[in-house]
Amino acid sequence: MFRLIFSLNVFIILLYNNCAKTILVEEITKWTLGNESSSLRIDVPRLPSGVYTALKDTYGDLLAPGNDVSLRWIANQSWIYSAGFDSAEMGHDNQVNLTLHGIDTVSRVRLNGELLGETDNMFVRYSFAIGHLLLPSPSHNSLEIEILSPLQEAHRRARELEDLGVTTGPMSCPRARGDVECRRNYLRKMQMSFGGEWNPAALSSGIWKPVVVEYYAVAVLRDIDVAINRNDTHWTMDCRAFLSSPASEDFYAQLVVYANELLDERFVLEKKVVSFKSPVLEFKIHIPQDRVTLWWPNGYGKQKLYPVLFSVKCYTSEEGPTLSSRTESQKLLKIGFRTIQLVEDKDDIGRTFFFRVNGHPIFMKGANYVPAHTLPELSSDADKVEYLLKAAHDANMNMIRVWGGGLYESDTFYNLADFYGLLVWQDMAFSQAAYPLANEFVESVCVETVQNAQRLSYHPSLSLIVTNNEIELFLATNKSDFGESAAQLESDYKALFTDRIMEELKVITRKDFSPRPGPMISTPSLGIAETGQNLEINLQSPNYGDVHIWGDKDGFSPDTYPHARFVSEFGYASLPVMSSWQRALGDGAEGSSQEIADLIRSRQHDPKGFIPMLQSIAYQLPFVPQNWDKNIEKFIYFSQVAQAMTTKTAVDVFRSLRGGNHTMGALVWQLNDVWVAPTWSCIDFYGNLKMVYYWATEFLAPTSVIALYDSNSDSLNITLTREDFAEHKDSQLYYVLVNTYLWTDLVAKKTIARAFGLGSNDIEVRQIPLEYLLFENHSKQEIFLEVVLEDEHGEPVARNFFYPVPLKNIVGIKDPGLTLEVSGQDCRTATSPFANSFSLRITVKSPALLVYLELSHPDYIEEQHKFSTNGFTQIQPKKTIHLVFENDSKCLTLTSGHIRVQTINQYLI
Repeated sequence: MFRLIFSLNVFIILLYNNCAKTILVEEITKWTLGNESSSLRIDVPRLPSGVYTALKDTYGDLLAPGNDVSLRWIANQSWIYSAGFDSAEMGHDNQVNLTLHGIDTVSRVRLNGELLGETDNMFVRYSFAIGHLLLPSPSHNSLEIEILSPLQEAHRRARELEDLGVTTGPMSCPRARGDVECRRNYLRKMQMSFGGEWNPAALSSGIWKPVVVEYYAVAVLRDIDVAINRNDTHWTMDCRAFLSSPASEDFYAQLVVYANELLDERFVLEKKVVSFKSPVLEFKIHIPQDRVTLWWPNGYGKQKLYPVLFSVKCYTSEEGPTLSSRTESQKLLKIGFRTIQLVEDKDDIGRTFFFRVNGHPIFMKGANYVPAHTLPELSSDADKVEYLLKAAHDANMNMIRVWGGGLYESDTFYNLADFYGLLVWQDMAFSQAAYPLANEFVESVCVETVQNAQRLSYHPSLSLIVTNNEIELFLATNKSDFGESAAQLESDYKALFTDRIMEELKVITRKDFSPRPGPMISTPSLGIAETGQNLEINLQSPNYGDVHIWGDKDGFSPDTYPHARFVSEFGYASLPVMSSWQRALGDGAEGSSQEIADLIRSRQHDPKGFIPMLQSIAYQLPFVPQNWDKNIEKFIYFSQVAQAMTTKTAVDVFRSLRGGNHTMGALVWQLNDVWVAPTWSCIDFYGNLKMVYYWATEFLAPTSVIALYDSNSDSLNITLTREDFAEHKDSQLYYVLVNTYLWTDLVAKKTIARAFGLGSNDIEVRQIPLEYLLFENHSKQEIFLEVVLEDEHGEPVARNFFYPVPLKNIVGIKDPGLTLEVSGQDCRTATSPFANSFSLRITVKSPALLVYLELSHPDYIEEQHKFSTNGFTQIQPKKTIHLVFENDSKCLTLTSGHIRVQTINQYLI
């Protein structure tokens, strides 16, 4: 009898465990938007949404010419989002949450006329218990989210804190020309919304992430932190499952992990008591090393990701969940196995600063990433984010820095970074300002820190968290201007970032090992090892940490660049292509030179205006800066040439200093853009690739040959670098050929060859006096050098060009007689999907310097497209370039008349 009763009890418990319901999550998708006076109401069919986006059809696109200013009245008003929903379930067995994953920014939330609460941080997830307010079916629940004016709220909060004596120093205004807004440091909102040196003031507001109703019994699984560790025989997934629960007493939880590629059987964490005060499940899963393939950064190996499903059941009764209660939460993650360290060893000049991944030192090549759109609700568009990160991958980048003036990016972004092998340097969303040390502000920041750290921590791409961008530099640089407030500002800075934010980030650290470097308090910095020094110390010291390089020196000269340990920000500005300016003007504009010139001027937000760009062009190129608006195509072309040449020079210098781990990172400012403007981007707002991007695919290639002029010895320093990983010793033979050309002829006049033996992740430098490379009695002005890297079989691996004098001083260059022929598919016989790929056959009779191709077909300029290369010097009589369109739904036709061609030749003859 006892055995029968025992068996029945076991069966019932198993039945409960197996039949317990999954938590129900229903997203509220259909909304209406109205103003305060109810004089305007429009339907918002889906989320994410923002007021500017919703009103686009009524009042125009925020990014249309002048609208960033003329539509500012929208940011000066409050707006109300309204939605209705039915109660999916009623009953005492379930809790019900209204969860707002992202509200931009200050709002009041009401359900059925009752105030649920307020939001004031766009980076925080808010949950409100609503079970007691739900109306039974068929009644309709009415939800309102009143979003207050971000401009008015920023100024109101500033006044309130100033009245209370809270010090934040001088008014925080973006350092930019044109129209900006101040007081950004008083709102936990994307800081670039208030304007800046390269972006518009766009004071967004809206529901930029999903709004859901959650029905559950005890707790909801929010995030899983998976920290990866390795010993001699096993990998360990050190896991923390973070639960959200309104419980006022401890409860029970059971967890199961399914990972078919890693485990022969599911991992089961038997019933555990969970503290309602800190609802976290901690556990470790050990996996034999032979079951695991490593995850590597782009260029060093594969990006193997393992799907792992976590399922948690939470219940209050020791016997287990009841049949009617919703107890089960699930989370599917893709896990990558890698180790990563930031090595800061003392050496003869200071400390190293480099990342070691899977025990291997990695030179970080990449770019700074800004939100994909100036409006947060449009920043997570999956197609656009994938386009940008795939472009970074294809350009041989292995690191992306998420800049602190923007956002904590979407899950899509980090998943793609994992997939493409792009390590993420993650700034937290604080930039160049003093922030108020007020209780409510600090508490909100702490919640922001914990939630975002828990969400991002498991990604193998996450390499470093830095708590702010340039705030230490801001405080140190402006110390004299702060006067008596300087000491207080420094004290408040340390109290917020060191004492609170750094402390909150311990939620994803471990006591017995380091899952990832950091956190680091600021960038630029003296590194983690030197954190805590006085702000008077030179944060831009080339001997420690990371530096940001900006200045007006000659960017074409290798001598310009400091021999820093890690360059996390540097770059040069240029103009987007002509077709992007024409698109930005809109369909109603004529697209005249005057209209384009006016738009260019209005969007130049650099405090120094066009001076840095024009100076950079003037160092090397035949361009008269005073009349740029008379020949805009020429200005665009030369700006992109200058950007490409200076960026390449900088990266070449940094890569050539890789020996001994001296310089181990170069991150270009910036990868992408938020509008059509004169900026530092490599890819413009419409996705058009600038010349610097095309060049980057070559000067960031894993195996490269670098040619830099040494002014002290009048020599050419040839650097051969391999940045890859080989498990075993892998020395290979290479040949470097330096071909000397005259500008008048396609045949090399002289060749010098050198043999190199080079192993994996190795570097070697050889110096050749420039006089050895000259030809007969010809001057430097009459020659240029092609530097070719070949493998042991004579196959070309890499190519570089060296121009001994500024391009404007070249002598003897001729009209190359360039002709262009286009061939592609025959639309009369082609079938869908269409292969819209074209071959461009370029023929020249003499060297063509920096051939630049631009699609000018009026019907196709909005089509996403890519040339196989661009901005190239042609020394072959015939060269074929491929042009590929992403659109395969219609057949495209193209002729040579639809492609604009420019060369330096035409401006020198």
